[in-house]
Amino acid sequence: MKLTGTNLKLEYTPCSTDTDHFNNMMVIPLQTNTTDSPASAPSQPDGGRAQCSICADRATGKHYGASSCDGCKGFFRRSIRNHHTYNCRFNRKCTVDKDKRNQCRYCRLQKCFKAGMRKEAVQNERDCINSHRAKGQTVGSLSISVLLRAEASAQQFPALLSPQSHDISTKKTAGVGDVFQSMKQQLLLLVEWAKHIPEFCSLPVDDRVTLLRTHSAEHLILGAARRSLPYNDLILLGNDFVIPLMGAQIEVSRVAFRIQEELVKPLRELDITDKEFACLKTIVFFAPDCLGLESPQLVRHLRFQAQLLLEEATSEQRGRFGELLLILPSLQSVAWQMVETLHLAQLLGEARMDSLLQEMLLGEGAKTERGVCTGNSKTQDQQRASPPNFTSIISHVPTYWH
Repeated sequence: MKLTGTNLKLEYTPCSTDTDHFNNMMVIPLQTNTTDSPASAPSQPDGGRAQCSICADRATGKHYGASSCDGCKGFFRRSIRNHHTYNCRFNRKCTVDKDKRNQCRYCRLQKCFKAGMRKEAVQNERDCINSHRAKGQTVGSLSISVLLRAEASAQQFPALLSPQSHDISTKKTAGVGDVFQSMKQQLLLLVEWAKHIPEFCSLPVDDRVTLLRTHSAEHLILGAARRSLPYNDLILLGNDFVIPLMGAQIEVSRVAFRIQEELVKPLRELDITDKEFACLKTIVFFAPDCLGLESPQLVRHLRFQAQLLLEEATSEQRGRFGELLLILPSLQSVAWQMVETLHLAQLLGEARMDSLLQEMLLGEGAKTERGVCTGNSKTQDQQRASPPNFTSIISHVPTYWH
């Protein structure tokens, strides 16, 4: 995205606003779950439709021994396969219905058992599909393990991590300056994440710069949404500050409200897994229609591989692949509003956005930085005196990828 003029007329590059960016995604047909019987649950008074025996949502069939919706089916399967142990914060008598089913996992799992769901059905299903999914963790040159390792490596980068407190009551409310600080920190972590993906490191430097610039705002919002999954009334920043939904800074709180309503709630409802998040982040990142790419076909192939990995990770639950992809338009819209709001704060003198943020979020400073990177327009002393620029940050590729 770039800034034109001083009247906050912000434009997306074609890869950000063109609806073809989302429509052109190659959607992979979902596999049907062979262990699910047709929707044969007993009818309920609600218009004759079968109801989920756990949360009373609309049932999609008999899963693992009980009439249930896809949400409770997926919750039970993940709980059994991952050997999750839950605790109830209250008296083990929590209400489990369509609206509150995600509030207490202990009571939800117990209700699954009471409804007739069986552990053995999940284990037998896994044995049946293993032979059909031998290639499941690797597609082409991308793999789930590489994406998860990249995510873990970025989160362990010591120079960019802030001390974290688990007590939400001790966290301070963020001002605009704190938001800028967190954004810069998270953008540098995004660079570290990308450096741990070998396919990214093999791209030309100009393509690496383009990919990191184009959707940097979306990555900031996506990360904030994921950190905020445990909370209903705030957004948790990477530097341990919080943005309340009803804060004093109205414009910032409006963005926070949209993040909570349009992103956090859907992701919480879907109970997104680490694998799914890694795939979704990679799909956003490898955008082949970004203006100026030297290797758009290669980038398109990498995004297609990421889509295959996401389809594979969600193949056991009908509709989940599409539900996750449908979050992306909201992600783009909220990112647009965030950049506009923060730039307005800068123009009004409420905070100062440094050169790195301006370059990554607003696309400014590109010409200047190319001279610094090549060394053609500045002496070595001048380069040492200059602040770090984006191209110089990403042009170093880890030696272990060579």
